Amino acid sequence: MRVREFPILGDEDESTVEAFATGLDREAARVLTYLVAREESEQFSGEAASRLAVRVGVDLGRGRVSDALGTLTDLGLVTETTVDSEAPGRPPKGWRADAGRADTAARVRALHADALLDQAATVAATLGDDFDATDGSAIPDDSGSISVGLNWDPNGLHAPLFAGTYDLDVTFTGCRGSHAALSAVADSDVDVGLAGAATLLRAHASGHDVVPLALCYQRAMVVLYTTRSAFDGPLRSVEDVRGRRVAMPAGSETGALGRLFLSQAGVVDDVTVIRADGEERAALLDGDADVATGVFTDPLELEGMGHDVDSVLLADHFPVPGPAFVVRRETLRNRPDALRGFLEGAMDGWATARTDPAAAATAVAEQCGAPLDDERRKLEQALDRFAGGDAVAKNGWGWHSADTWERLRVALDQAAALGRT
Repeated sequence: MRVREFPILGDEDESTVEAFATGLDREAARVLTYLVAREESEQFSGEAASRLAVRVGVDLGRGRVSDALGTLTDLGLVTETTVDSEAPGRPPKGWRADAGRADTAARVRALHADALLDQAATVAATLGDDFDATDGSAIPDDSGSISVGLNWDPNGLHAPLFAGTYDLDVTFTGCRGSHAALSAVADSDVDVGLAGAATLLRAHASGHDVVPLALCYQRAMVVLYTTRSAFDGPLRSVEDVRGRRVAMPAGSETGALGRLFLSQAGVVDDVTVIRADGEERAALLDGDADVATGVFTDPLELEGMGHDVDSVLLADHFPVPGPAFVVRRETLRNRPDALRGFLEGAMDGWATARTDPAAAATAVAEQCGAPLDDERRKLEQALDRFAGGDAVAKNGWGWHSADTWERLRVALDQAAALGRT
């Protein structure tokens, strides 16, 4: 009886899977990790892996392994060859990785950054911009720097960006909300802004020359929340706010998406909106409102203050994109190399955040001076609740589609939430 040995992926390989999955289909990332690990092993180095060996090594079916191998071969990340065989006839196909872990991860990030730039151009065209990334108008950019305006002061939600390693000079500046970050982009004060999806579409509708580059998080973080004492009972669903007072800011991301939430649920005409710009929590605690709009960290902070809190998450009911990196159209056209460098570094940071959230949280805590445990808690909850999804599993970090943006634009318009910023 002949016995054959096959190596398999282990827990020690998960960090590599995460690094590759920032820019690949997750199953392709597992296959690539397996082939790279084989090349690094003493027993299997230099030996091509058969399709069967890959299937056993990554625990996937034949069709899914074949698809992954085809993708990796087309991208130039693995080489198709043959397996040494004593059997008569044509030798079976085999595959080998072309480089080690670090070089392969860098190659994955570079390929995905190119794909994100192409996708950004596609989305820009769908949003109505006359954009052609291949028109030859790119201006050589040797500045070696990118400035990024964040949608708030640096905190745990931004930790992956601070954990990244960049090949160019990247500076981060905190802005007072999505609108301020987007305005900084429109005014050319920064090259890239991090802004909510609704804020971007509202600005675009009002004539600002801004387009989405990539998604930072896949799902919107907006919630309706309250305390048991303020609501006089539990808040179980958006239907429960009918007949209540809702504290909501005007002209902000949470205000636009809060209105969309109420409209989609069919209760927008049955609530009293309390305009409490920037003071939604105070209106709730002071008894001036029964419910407030905010982001998912708001109820967490109230819980930390000793309140019994309930919240309803918009993204659990409607597919709204999360915060997006926003650029001017001319930046997308004229500075692809600088944007590519930023995206590659951001991907590196996301891989770190996935595998070592403490390190990522430390990177941002050193910048903002906040307690490390608080920032790590924000990061871990954000990664768990808002970073994943089918788009990321199939296409890698940051992915967005023109259809998603168009659906949100139509929904905001129907909810009368696409007005001027």
